[in-house]
Amino acid sequence: MLEEFIYNFTHNLFKPLLLFFYLGFLVPILKVPFEFPYVLYKGLTIYLLIAIGWHGGEELASLSMAEFEHALGFMVIGFLTNLAIGIMAYFMLRRTNLRKIDAATVAGYYGSDSAGTFVTCLGVLAAANIAFAAYMPVLLAVMEIPGCLVALYIVSRLRASRQMDALGNMPGEPVRSLCPQIQGIHRSGRR
Repeated sequence: MLEEFIYNFTHNLFKPLLLFFYLGFLVPILKVPFEFPYVLYKGLTIYLLIAIGWHGGEELASLSMAEFEHALGFMVIGFLTNLAIGIMAYFMLRRTNLRKIDAATVAGYYGSDSAGTFVTCLGVLAAANIAFAAYMPVLLAVMEIPGCLVALYIVSRLRASRQMDALGNMPGEPVRSLCPQIQGIHRSGRR
């Protein structure tokens, strides 16, 4: 088993998918001033979302009723798991010095899954000839939803309390803004 792992590791080390993963990992660590062209980024994002959704939908449509019920069970488990992760993340992050809106945003991130990680895993599984269910892209789409719902619900509750200002600050929290000039105006009370 260890021999097979070492063989797979060495033969997949320089696959294009993993090289992009390494690049994405090393660029921020090495502080290389690299910016992906926005138009290319947007185009690739749209392509990946359509390709994942289309492929997953085709595979889901080809399942028998018993297989569909099996897949539906995985979807429910994935949805509920990510929902629980998002909620737990928010309450754990509230114990830190993060603002409530920032805790909600990070909780939404943790309650979702990563399309980049998913695509990388699929590439590694395919390269290693490890079988997986063809409808897994549908699970990716389903498991993205809970994190978004958690973040949107928490932020809507914070806004409904009418205590949050336009910059997302709540009473008793340190005032933060993306722009230092706005932060200075906010502290001085001028609008």
